[in-house]
Amino acid sequence: MRRYGAFLAGMALLGAAACDTAKAGDVEPLPPLERPTAEQRAGLPTVAGRWLFTGFEYPVEDSARVREQVYQLVPPGEIRIATQRLDSIAGQYVREGAGFPLTGEVRRDGIFSFVAFSGEGAANFASGRVVKDTLWLELTNFPSAASWPPETRVAFVRRPRGAPFVRQRNFVPPPPAPDTTSADSAAAPPAAAPPTAVPPTAAPAPMPAPPPAQVPSIQPRPAPRPVPPPPPPPPANEPPPLPRARPQPRDTFRINPRPAPPPPSEPDFPQPEPDPQPPVRPAPRDTIRFPPG
Repeated sequence: MRRYGAFLAGMALLGAAACDTAKAGDVEPLPPLERPTAEQRAGLPTVAGRWLFTGFEYPVEDSARVREQVYQLVPPGEIRIATQRLDSIAGQYVREGAGFPLTGEVRRDGIFSFVAFSGEGAANFASGRVVKDTLWLELTNFPSAASWPPETRVAFVRRPRGAPFVRQRNFVPPPPAPDTTSADSAAAPPAAAPPTAVPPTAAPAPMPAPPPAQVPSIQPRPAPRPVPPPPPPPPANEPPPLPRARPQPRDTFRINPRPAPPPPSEPDFPQPEPDPQPPVRPAPRDTIRFPPG
């Protein structure tokens, strides 16, 4: 019995120590009560809900036509995604109080597309991209999109803030103007402190006078050399003087050119002797000779 009583006493001491530890805050936190959805585990964006129109973005080159109302930016209806099962979506496209059933899909990179059917069986498609909390509609054949500029995209959000916007694509809003009041107050110099009375002090001893500065001696400039006057021009009747021959240096020697060799003479060949002429017969006295003609 004594051993059993001691055992009970030890268990009571252990229970008291455990209660003290629990009161000290060493209890592990509870796991989160909300488990991630199947879409979140698959890395898909969650698009279920009601998406309302919040603004237009159109190309820069169509600014003049939008200003002149050649293109009219007619707001579309709203998109209601009632069901999302992983990458499949279903819901309604509501326009002027009428709802048109739609079915479509959404991918991991945020691209979505769906088709809305009217009561007459006509189908209208729409596609775009989900970026954070904005659903951008970039391509559609809705009747309201017939008057939009080409490549116009429409923004939808779950909770619109303020009036719908109309801006150019890739538009970056300017930074807010700085607060001039705070800047002026920061740039203003601090107010000067009032002058305080300075007690009179003894006059300082006079400083010794500095030694006289030495003035450098100034040397007189040499007189300029006289420039010889130019020679007088020669008279008009006299010929101009010949240029003087430049003297040759002493170590310069000239080489006389060699005379050209005489042209070679033709060899003396023996001339052939003329043939002997036949003797001239004396003509008879009664023969008359006429000179050649």
